[in-house]
Amino acid sequence: MKPILLVEDEAVMRESIKDWLTDVGYEVETAEDGEQALKTFGEQEIGFVILDLRLPGKDGLEVLREARAKHPQLKGVIITAYPSVETAVEAIKNGAVDYLPKPFDLNRLEEIIRESLGPVQIEIKPSREVTAEEVTLTINDMEVKARKGMTVLQAARSVGIDIPTLCYHEKLTPFGACRLCAVEIVKGKGSRVVTSCVYPVEEGLVVKTESERVIRVRKMLLAMMWSRAPGVEALRDLCIKYGVDRSKFEVEPTYCILCGLCVRYCSEVKKKNFIGFVGRGTERQVMFLPEADFKECQKCGECYGICPTGVMPSNYGLAQLPR
Repeated sequence: MKPILLVEDEAVMRESIKDWLTDVGYEVETAEDGEQALKTFGEQEIGFVILDLRLPGKDGLEVLREARAKHPQLKGVIITAYPSVETAVEAIKNGAVDYLPKPFDLNRLEEIIRESLGPVQIEIKPSREVTAEEVTLTINDMEVKARKGMTVLQAARSVGIDIPTLCYHEKLTPFGACRLCAVEIVKGKGSRVVTSCVYPVEEGLVVKTESERVIRVRKMLLAMMWSRAPGVEALRDLCIKYGVDRSKFEVEPTYCILCGLCVRYCSEVKKKNFIGFVGRGTERQVMFLPEADFKECQKCGECYGICPTGVMPSNYGLAQLPR
């Protein structure tokens, strides 16, 4: 099967989607901007493209238009944190098979890809009992039995092994935004760091939750989060545990770590979509959207309790100030 090209300039989003699709069984190439994407199209045959609408330089629609001019059979989807009827219509006109506002259900994305490319061809290894309801893996030298379909994070927690998370919630589709739940997996002679909240358990998988590679990743992530939300208890405890240099980055504190819990809870559980991501890169933030019904928000308030930094009530108050 031809590889998928994922074009997304937000590193966390790019790596999260790539990890998830790779875990499903797809081969995934990535690009950070439009020019890099077009270069990839010129170097290899791509079966499907996932394009962020707003990219540095050429935007997703321009890239899709130029790529399809040379590869008319190319199929793709536009993803965006800035949805509108106009851009949705434009995306379909330019050959996109669908248009997904962020945050979106990763299962829906995989469904769109499967409808376009057909089901992924997964190699069946003789040593793996694919019909069994239970698999055995090793986590931190402990043999763990887990149900098929569970994630590594769920399997670890089922036996009392703690893996830190700040964006995970049992009611929500795993998103992998904070990436603090990163673990190192060993398969054969190779190893890599994956996001445990979206990585499925496998027979014979070896997992290390506190390896040197994992700790390096967590320390960097925590230093970045601390710069945005200094003094927050959940972060302070983790920074102390991992010996994080809390003066590594200097940015204006917003007390929002962009975990997306409030955005996804409002979308997936409440079905309201009153909260969303706005801006890009260092300007990215979570805001109540113009269509938000503040009277309904006041009656609900469920997003307050899931916010790991406790900033949501303040954001709600600021959103109601006269513009």
